[in-house]
Amino acid sequence: MSLFGTRSMSYLRQEEIVKRDMNLALAILRTLEENKSPHLSEFDIESALKDAFDVSNRGVWYQLNLLADANLVRSMGSDWRLTWDGHEFLKSAVPNTFEDT
Repeated sequence: MSLFGTRSMSYLRQEEIVKRDMNLALAILRTLEENKSPHLSEFDIESALKDAFDVSNRGVWYQLNLLADANLVRSMGSDWRLTWDGHEFLKSAVPNTFEDT
């Protein structure tokens, strides 16, 4: 049995499970910052990014949880918002500087 358990994580594509995508993560942070609402659902974030990224809702969920681990976003039930650290990260981030990591 895998570390995550095959039943609970079987709905994610393999690349969504094991890869951090800094470009997608940065796009998620910018989407949260630039939106008129103080928080967005995963569906709203996915919809905002669907033209630029080929990612499922579960892929967005995975990246959001990595961002939460880094204290850049916080879950508010089914919605997400930027934290203070998330705003500071965006303030210091240089556009288009991340390679796939």
